[in-house]
Amino acid sequence: MPRLSPEGVRALINLSSKTRGFSVLALVSLLAACTQPTGLVNVASSPAEDRSIEALRDDTAITFNINEILLGEKYRDLFAEISTDSYERVVMLTGTVKFAQNKQRATDLVRGVKGVSRIVNALQVTSDYGVGAAANDLWVETKLKVLLLGTKDIRSINYRWRSVNGTVYLIGAGRSRQELNTVIDVIRKTKWVKRVVNHAWVRPPKVQ
Repeated sequence: MPRLSPEGVRALINLSSKTRGFSVLALVSLLAACTQPTGLVNVASSPAEDRSIEALRDDTAITFNINEILLGEKYRDLFAEISTDSYERVVMLTGTVKFAQNKQRATDLVRGVKGVSRIVNALQVTSDYGVGAAANDLWVETKLKVLLLGTKDIRSINYRWRSVNGTVYLIGAGRSRQELNTVIDVIRKTKWVKRVVNHAWVRPPKVQ
Protein backbone atom coordinates (compact mmCIF):
# COMPACT_ATOMS: atom_id res chain seq x y z
CA MET A 1 0.00 0.00 0.00
CA PRO A 2 1.39 3.44 -0.85
CA ARG A 3 1.76 5.30 2.42
CA LEU A 4 0.61 8.69 1.16
CA SER A 5 -0.51 10.23 -2.10
CA PRO A 6 2.15 12.00 -4.18
CA GLU A 7 0.20 15.22 -3.74
CA GLY A 8 0.22 14.80 0.03
CA VAL A 9 3.94 14.12 0.07
CA ARG A 10 4.68 17.16 -2.07
CA ALA A 11 2.55 19.35 0.19
CA LEU A 12 4.43 18.25 3.29
CA ILE A 13 7.80 18.64 1.58
CA ASN A 14 6.87 22.13 0.42
CA LEU A 15 5.81 22.95 3.96
CA SER A 16 9.15 21.75 5.30
CA SER A 17 11.08 23.90 2.83
CA LYS A 18 9.13 27.02 3.74
CA THR A 19 8.96 26.59 7.51
CA ARG A 20 12.04 27.47 9.52
CA GLY A 21 13.05 24.76 11.97
CA PHE A 22 10.89 22.06 10.39
CA SER A 23 13.47 19.27 10.39
CA VAL A 24 13.62 16.02 8.45
CA LEU A 25 13.02 14.24 11.76
CA ALA A 26 9.75 16.09 12.26
CA LEU A 27 8.68 15.41 8.69
CA VAL A 28 9.40 11.69 8.97
CA SER A 29 7.50 11.54 12.25
CA LEU A 30 4.51 13.29 10.71
CA LEU A 31 4.47 11.02 7.68
CA ALA A 32 4.87 7.94 9.84
CA ALA A 33 1.73 8.93 11.71
CA CYS A 34 -0.18 8.81 8.42
CA THR A 35 0.57 5.13 7.83
CA GLN A 36 0.95 2.66 10.66
CA PRO A 37 2.69 -0.50 9.38
CA THR A 38 0.84 -3.70 10.15
CA GLY A 39 1.89 -5.10 13.47
CA LEU A 40 3.83 -1.96 14.43
CA VAL A 41 4.77 -1.84 18.10
CA ASN A 42 6.80 0.50 20.24
CA VAL A 43 9.52 -0.21 22.77
CA ALA A 44 7.05 -0.26 25.64
CA SER A 45 5.05 -3.09 24.06
CA SER A 46 8.00 -5.19 22.89
CA PRO A 47 7.86 -7.67 25.82
CA ALA A 48 4.63 -8.98 24.26
CA GLU A 49 6.57 -10.21 21.24
CA ASP A 50 9.55 -12.51 20.87
CA ARG A 51 11.79 -9.91 19.27
CA SER A 52 14.34 -8.50 21.70
CA ILE A 53 14.52 -4.85 22.73
CA GLU A 54 17.85 -4.58 20.89
CA ALA A 55 16.35 -6.00 17.69
CA LEU A 56 13.39 -3.65 17.96
CA ARG A 57 15.70 -0.66 18.32
CA ASP A 58 17.73 -1.78 15.31
CA ASP A 59 14.59 -2.24 13.20
CA THR A 60 13.21 1.14 14.24
CA ALA A 61 16.50 2.82 13.30
CA ILE A 62 16.65 1.01 9.96
CA THR A 63 13.11 2.02 9.02
CA PHE A 64 13.71 5.60 10.08
CA ASN A 65 16.94 5.82 8.09
CA ILE A 66 15.28 4.43 4.96
CA ASN A 67 12.44 6.93 5.22
CA GLU A 68 14.89 9.76 5.80
CA ILE A 69 16.77 8.84 2.62
CA LEU A 70 13.50 8.57 0.71
CA LEU A 71 12.79 12.16 1.67
CA GLY A 72 16.08 13.28 0.13
CA GLU A 73 16.38 14.71 -3.34
CA LYS A 74 17.68 11.50 -4.96
CA TYR A 75 14.83 9.17 -3.94
CA ARG A 76 11.96 11.53 -3.11
CA ASP A 77 9.93 10.36 -6.11
CA LEU A 78 9.74 6.87 -4.58
CA PHE A 79 8.55 7.81 -1.11
CA ALA A 80 4.81 7.64 -1.80
CA GLU A 81 5.16 4.33 -3.66
CA ILE A 82 7.12 2.25 -1.15
CA SER A 83 6.21 0.73 2.21
CA THR A 84 9.08 -0.43 4.41
CA ASP A 85 8.96 -3.13 7.10
CA SER A 86 12.01 -4.22 9.05
CA TYR A 87 12.03 -7.30 11.27
CA GLU A 88 15.24 -8.50 12.90
CA ARG A 89 17.22 -6.48 10.33
CA VAL A 90 15.46 -8.09 7.35
CA VAL A 91 13.87 -5.32 5.27
CA MET A 92 10.80 -5.95 3.13
CA LEU A 93 9.83 -3.40 0.49
CA THR A 94 6.28 -3.48 -0.87
CA GLY A 95 4.13 -1.27 -3.05
CA THR A 96 4.00 -0.49 -6.75
CA VAL A 97 6.43 1.33 -9.02
CA LYS A 98 5.89 2.19 -12.67
CA PHE A 99 9.39 1.36 -13.89
CA ALA A 100 11.74 -1.59 -13.30
CA GLN A 101 14.65 0.76 -12.70
CA ASN A 102 12.81 2.23 -9.73
CA LYS A 103 12.58 -1.21 -8.17
CA GLN A 104 16.35 -1.52 -8.53
CA ARG A 105 16.84 1.98 -7.12
CA ALA A 106 14.94 0.93 -4.01
CA THR A 107 17.25 -2.05 -3.52
CA ASP A 108 20.29 0.17 -3.98
CA LEU A 109 18.93 2.57 -1.38
CA VAL A 110 18.39 -0.09 1.29
CA ARG A 111 21.71 -1.77 0.54
CA GLY A 112 23.45 1.37 1.77
CA VAL A 113 21.62 1.49 5.12
CA LYS A 114 23.63 0.39 8.14
CA GLY A 115 22.44 -2.73 9.95
CA VAL A 116 20.41 -4.35 7.15
CA SER A 117 21.16 -8.07 6.89
CA ARG A 118 18.81 -9.00 4.03
CA ILE A 119 16.55 -7.25 1.54
CA VAL A 120 13.22 -8.61 0.33
CA ASN A 121 12.24 -6.42 -2.61
CA ALA A 122 8.60 -7.30 -3.27
CA LEU A 123 7.78 -4.15 -5.22
CA GLN A 124 5.42 -4.75 -8.13
CA VAL A 125 6.25 -3.04 -11.41
CA THR A 126 2.92 -1.85 -12.78
CA SER A 127 1.04 1.28 -13.74
CA ASP A 128 -2.29 -0.43 -13.08
CA TYR A 129 -3.01 0.32 -9.43
CA GLY A 130 -6.20 2.25 -8.90
CA VAL A 131 -8.35 3.42 -6.03
CA GLY A 132 -10.37 0.19 -6.03
CA ALA A 133 -7.31 -2.02 -5.66
CA ALA A 134 -5.91 0.24 -2.94
CA ALA A 135 -9.19 0.08 -1.02
CA ASN A 136 -9.26 -3.72 -1.24
CA ASP A 137 -5.67 -3.94 -0.02
CA LEU A 138 -6.41 -1.70 2.94
CA TRP A 139 -9.44 -3.85 3.79
CA VAL A 140 -7.33 -7.03 3.63
CA GLU A 141 -4.58 -5.64 5.87
CA THR A 142 -7.10 -4.43 8.44
CA LYS A 143 -9.10 -7.66 8.34
CA LEU A 144 -5.96 -9.72 8.87
CA LYS A 145 -5.16 -7.78 12.04
CA VAL A 146 -8.49 -8.94 13.46
CA LEU A 147 -8.33 -12.50 12.15
CA LEU A 148 -4.77 -13.24 13.22
CA LEU A 149 -5.20 -11.61 16.61
CA GLY A 150 -8.26 -13.77 17.22
CA THR A 151 -6.75 -17.06 16.04
CA LYS A 152 -5.74 -19.44 18.82
CA ASP A 153 -2.03 -20.21 19.30
CA ILE A 154 -0.88 -17.41 16.98
CA ARG A 155 1.22 -14.53 18.27
CA SER A 156 0.40 -12.13 15.47
CA ILE A 157 2.63 -9.39 16.85
CA ASN A 158 5.63 -11.37 15.56
CA TYR A 159 4.52 -10.89 11.95
CA ARG A 160 4.22 -8.05 9.45
CA TRP A 161 2.06 -8.23 6.33
CA ARG A 162 1.28 -6.03 3.34
CA SER A 163 -1.32 -6.46 0.63
CA VAL A 164 -0.58 -5.18 -2.89
CA ASN A 165 -3.05 -5.88 -5.70
CA GLY A 166 -4.43 -8.80 -3.69
CA THR A 167 -1.03 -10.40 -3.07
CA VAL A 168 -0.14 -10.54 0.62
CA TYR A 169 3.55 -10.43 1.51
CA LEU A 170 4.50 -11.81 4.92
CA ILE A 171 7.58 -11.28 7.05
CA GLY A 172 8.42 -12.10 10.66
CA ALA A 173 9.36 -15.03 12.87
CA GLY A 174 7.03 -17.84 13.87
CA ARG A 175 7.43 -19.78 17.09
CA SER A 176 6.92 -23.05 15.20
CA ARG A 177 6.35 -24.36 11.71
CA GLN A 178 2.77 -25.18 12.68
CA GLU A 179 2.11 -21.59 13.77
CA LEU A 180 3.58 -20.18 10.56
CA ASN A 181 1.53 -22.57 8.44
CA THR A 182 -1.61 -21.51 10.32
CA VAL A 183 -0.84 -17.84 9.69
CA ILE A 184 -0.41 -18.50 5.97
CA ASP A 185 -3.64 -20.51 5.89
CA VAL A 186 -5.62 -17.71 7.57
CA ILE A 187 -4.25 -15.19 5.07
CA ARG A 188 -4.95 -17.44 2.09
CA LYS A 189 -8.61 -17.87 3.09
CA THR A 190 -9.25 -14.15 3.58
CA LYS A 191 -11.55 -12.39 1.12
CA TRP A 192 -9.83 -10.51 -1.73
CA VAL A 193 -6.53 -12.35 -1.20
CA LYS A 194 -5.32 -13.81 -4.48
CA ARG A 195 -1.89 -15.04 -3.41
CA VAL A 196 0.38 -15.29 -0.37
CA VAL A 197 4.13 -14.76 -0.66
CA ASN A 198 5.86 -15.88 2.51
CA HIS A 199 9.18 -14.41 3.61
CA ALA A 200 8.71 -15.27 7.30
CA TRP A 201 10.80 -17.88 9.06
CA VAL A 202 10.64 -20.14 12.10
CA ARG A 203 12.57 -18.86 15.09
CA PRO A 204 15.20 -21.33 16.37
CA PRO A 205 14.40 -22.72 19.82
CA LYS A 206 16.05 -20.93 22.72
CA VAL A 207 19.07 -22.62 24.22
CA GLN A 208 18.41 -23.53 27.84
